[in-house]
Amino acid sequence: MLRARRQRPAAVREDHGRMLRLDIEGMRAIAVGVVLAFHAGLPWFAGGFVGVDVFFVLSGFLITGLLAREVALTGRVRIGNFWARRVKRLLPASATVLAFSALVTYVWLPITQREDFGGDIVSAALYVVNWRLADRSVDYLAEDVGASPVQHYWSLSVEEQFYVIWPLLMVVVAVVAAKRWKVGAFGVLGLVTVTSFAWSVEQSHSNPGTAFFVSTTRIWELGIGALLALSATRVSRLPGALRAIGGWGGIAAIAYATLFFDGSTTWPGVNALVPTLGAALMIASGITAAPYSPQRLLSARPMVWIGGLSYSIYLWHWPMLVAAQAKYPDLRLRWTVLLMILSIVPAWFCHKLIENPIRFGTPFKPTSRALGIGAALTALGVGIGFALNASVAVGTVEKAAPADSPGAAALDDPANAGVVWSDIKAVDKMRPLAFQATKDRPPQYDNRRECQVLDGSSEPVECDFGDRAGAHTVVIVGDSKMVQWQTALSSIAKDQNWKLVQFAKSACAFADISTGNADGDNCRAWGKATMARILDMKPDLVIVSNRHGTAAPQHARNTSRRSREAMVDGLANYWKRVTDAGIPLVSLEDNPLPPEDRLVYECVARHPQELNRCSFDRKRAIEESGAPSQRAAAERVPGVKTVDLSGTICPDRDRCPAVIGNVLVYRQGSHLTTTFVDSAKPRLSAALWRATDGLFGANA
Repeated sequence: MLRARRQRPAAVREDHGRMLRLDIEGMRAIAVGVVLAFHAGLPWFAGGFVGVDVFFVLSGFLITGLLAREVALTGRVRIGNFWARRVKRLLPASATVLAFSALVTYVWLPITQREDFGGDIVSAALYVVNWRLADRSVDYLAEDVGASPVQHYWSLSVEEQFYVIWPLLMVVVAVVAAKRWKVGAFGVLGLVTVTSFAWSVEQSHSNPGTAFFVSTTRIWELGIGALLALSATRVSRLPGALRAIGGWGGIAAIAYATLFFDGSTTWPGVNALVPTLGAALMIASGITAAPYSPQRLLSARPMVWIGGLSYSIYLWHWPMLVAAQAKYPDLRLRWTVLLMILSIVPAWFCHKLIENPIRFGTPFKPTSRALGIGAALTALGVGIGFALNASVAVGTVEKAAPADSPGAAALDDPANAGVVWSDIKAVDKMRPLAFQATKDRPPQYDNRRECQVLDGSSEPVECDFGDRAGAHTVVIVGDSKMVQWQTALSSIAKDQNWKLVQFAKSACAFADISTGNADGDNCRAWGKATMARILDMKPDLVIVSNRHGTAAPQHARNTSRRSREAMVDGLANYWKRVTDAGIPLVSLEDNPLPPEDRLVYECVARHPQELNRCSFDRKRAIEESGAPSQRAAAERVPGVKTVDLSGTICPDRDRCPAVIGNVLVYRQGSHLTTTFVDSAKPRLSAALWRATDGLFGANA
């Protein structure tokens, strides 16, 4: 009798004519639970992001199981029916939350981010937002783009792309392999899984930002579940005790990953094997009954109930959190936890009133009708995103033509003598418009992105501008604060038939320093390699600039302790090596820095009739920039000259304006708009002419 009880069938329940494995519902509860705990900020759940990896394995297992059963019974896969079921399962709730996310963006989030997030909603509706987020993750100048309310749709995009491709492969395998279709499917999927895993390992180290989001580095996780589904019969023959031990081991693996992994863990790559194999072991333990397996725990009513709502909970919790944190930036932990729990409420209503009626309702059973509903819901999501984009331009200041936006040139117009730019309350025209500020950047960020080396790389990239056939060469080197001047410097170089060579790396000063961040070793290696290239090149002039005014002391164990002295030492060390080689060097001082809690262009968007509210303290802006360290380093190295354009960027005595001569001054963070930089070209050229004794630039 005892033996018979232990061999009872796996816990299942009939649900709308299908048999539901209750332990899998419990696994979904665990997956969504750790994700919510992670997003709430609970300190013991720093690795809660692994819940998504568990979902991937579950999806691969369940979907492949459905397809395999259909092929086994009929010898084919009805693609239309399969996609119709996926449409009814996923799109009704997805489209509802996309609409809610658009509302969150419109009401609570910065006006200038509507365009970005509207595009995210369009991409989410088309299930390609993971690729859009991957592209943004390596955009150094996307620093001001906050958390998208549909950011969590990236994982749904990965799954949907799998649902499109994998059934088509199954059809091909079923035709080609015929009676041995399962062996063929296992071979094809095994090859895809292994290849994806290898690519994931490589990309997680070389391109961690994109590796997190793109499908090519994630498909192997669904592949693990799919391979398990194809081998379920063989797995069920394993000793029950062994599978039970594996099930508990799987729970332990997911718990370990949740508790001990964090944002610094290389991901996905090898580390993702811990939760994914853990999930596979848990699934395997419940394929058939096994004594003492975790099946009873996972099949508990609360677990099954949460698991049934997990998809809706996953959709609803994130935009709710984004809205709350936008309204209350200092939201405390207890409130974020409460908010995550409360996300169950709209999830339940969505599940009962939208998901299930469409998924199981008789009117929606015909395949053609279901696919039509899918097309309509996709179109709705796309339309919502485009409408959000269009709302940005409503009521904004008119965009100025070049002739009506002199920018820095207005400072030299006698008609503007005595104007206090930071006191101006409104302008009729402006360029760029506030919501377009982030796009007003050097063209190289769009058409020559390799010219600014990103995190994770230390190899210098040499990019030529100006007169590329010029007999004389000027090198510009530094971080994005150097790159922001490239268009004006390139124009000056063309005027004088000089070649302009750029060496740039994100957030890395051209200095012998420790940056104190995760990319510090790459910054140091990049700097040394760039120095060698410059000394070998022997240019006629080097111009340097950088953002940060502090650095970690050399050989310090605690690299988080930064000081201005360390930065000055590092800058002076490198600059002296250049000047000792007989190469003139000019330091283009960092521009005044807006307060950290203020995005100038967002302020302008919100207060177009009160621009004076967007100005900020001049003295503090200069002191907190990289300029003081650059000036101090120049004083230590004989022959180094400095160019200070703070009088152009902040022409008033006490405050820095947001708009000068109908031109918006700042874009991302502390970067200048390219429109303003180009308008300042005559002043920059004159300053360089003075600093180089007429070698480069032109006298005003």
